Amino acid sequence: MAKRIYQNGHILTLDSPLPADYLIAEDGKILGTGRGEPPVLSGDVQRIDLHGRALMPAFLDPHSHLSAVAHRQLQLSLSGIGTPDAVLKEISRFLREKQLKKGEWLAASDYEPEGRRLTARELDAVAPENPLVLQYTSGHMGVFNGAALQALGVGADTPSAEGGLIEKGPDGTPTGYMEETDFVTRLKKIPPPDVNKLMDAFDRAQELYFSNGIVLIQEGLAVAELLPLYQALLCAGKLRAEVVAYPGREDFSAYAEAFPRTSDGQNESERKNGPARFPRKGPRGNFRVGGVKLISDGSPQGRTAWLRKPYLDENGRPDPNGYCGYPSVTKEELEETVRFCTERNLQLLVHCNGDRAAQAFIDAQLRFGSPTTRPVMIHAQLLGTDQLDDVRRAGILPSFFVAHVYYWGDVHLSNLGRERAEKISPLRSALNKGIPFTLHQDSPVVFPDMLETVRCAVTRKTKSGKTLGADERIDVLSALRAVTRNAARQYFEEAQTGALRPGMRENLIILSADPLQIPSEKLTDVRVEETIADGITLFRR
Repeated sequence: MAKRIYQNGHILTLDSPLPADYLIAEDGKILGTGRGEPPVLSGDVQRIDLHGRALMPAFLDPHSHLSAVAHRQLQLSLSGIGTPDAVLKEISRFLREKQLKKGEWLAASDYEPEGRRLTARELDAVAPENPLVLQYTSGHMGVFNGAALQALGVGADTPSAEGGLIEKGPDGTPTGYMEETDFVTRLKKIPPPDVNKLMDAFDRAQELYFSNGIVLIQEGLAVAELLPLYQALLCAGKLRAEVVAYPGREDFSAYAEAFPRTSDGQNESERKNGPARFPRKGPRGNFRVGGVKLISDGSPQGRTAWLRKPYLDENGRPDPNGYCGYPSVTKEELEETVRFCTERNLQLLVHCNGDRAAQAFIDAQLRFGSPTTRPVMIHAQLLGTDQLDDVRRAGILPSFFVAHVYYWGDVHLSNLGRERAEKISPLRSALNKGIPFTLHQDSPVVFPDMLETVRCAVTRKTKSGKTLGADERIDVLSALRAVTRNAARQYFEEAQTGALRPGMRENLIILSADPLQIPSEKLTDVRVEETIADGITLFRR
């Protein structure tokens, strides 16, 4: 492969020194960067003229769900459709167009009810012969119709599980609404789509990430049912991305058996201090197991995140019953998972939205964990600034879902009040304490657009235009580092990617403009022009 010289643009190393005038690469590795004119090189040389555009490290996805993004390609999207009549009309249209067979499942995503939510009986009126589920955007709750409830074996005598809810009407029959453990476990029982259609959907899902400059994608909860699918994708050469999977503790052994542990590719520091890698396989992309995932609570916009203080009622006062949400796991299960990972030198990712859930994880990690495994607190929505010192002491890396400020900030003001809503995703406080953090979209909850997330971190504007927590805004450079350098650190990859320095992988993106040189509110106008992984172009506009 010829040497490549990138020049005539804004080259952002995200390292020190930050800007460079040229970058030289060969065989998928960066040879060097510099100021002024590039040196004269021997042999074949390819000169890439950036024409004033920006070059920077490719984005790394700190948390999302690749398989769910793929499934969304096959589902009915209800984005922007929330009124009961409009939702029912859209379902009817979809059924007519797709001509689903009797008994064939229909999944609809991005459900955000406006006013009241639909019931199973209402859904039965438009889909009497097809099991149907409406999944909320958060993925933590949804509504099933009667055919779906029957197919799943849910009836009046079915109790709610611990950490979940099966809502029932005055007559004791299920309304169709479920949340948390009850909803997620039922989703797993829905028959998968045709494997060929699903493989094509994975192609489209990966292309979506590549078009947004992302070269490493997370499978944020790798259930056992996904294992044969990923093996088939690898065998068929359909996996183009670098994918890191985190199964739950109950499914970890299956993944560990399918992808045995290895120390290949690790340096001495990683062998001593970091989790052992799993082998990369496949003729094009690669797949590895990164550790274990645990969900400890729910969703703040859905009022199921576990809080230290009650939610507000419709009058803006603390809930009269003291409702604070609830945990999805017991204290014993959380502590046992921390011990399980520590004993096996595995990284642990724990979903914590509420500050009470965050405290439970912090306490368990301080008591039973090890900072060397770089445990990650996923979402960390309501992580309190008073908890940050213990986060640092425990070695926990927060991965903030800061886009919540834009998408649900106005809802959080209603659910939590201004004082608490202002402190959602406390980025500046974490930065001031020297805590390395990452930013994510939790796709498919939010489109995998890193530049939009950077804008959210910098402006902290809600959909209605309110500024939510001006004191927690950060600068563009810190936000970019959170989705490159810090993300690489989260994956124990900081010696290989996340910055532009000699010896690192040629993982690059070319942007239409320099994000450090434009107004922050214009960040989402910047386009990814090209995405490069190990010197190979994965996407070009």
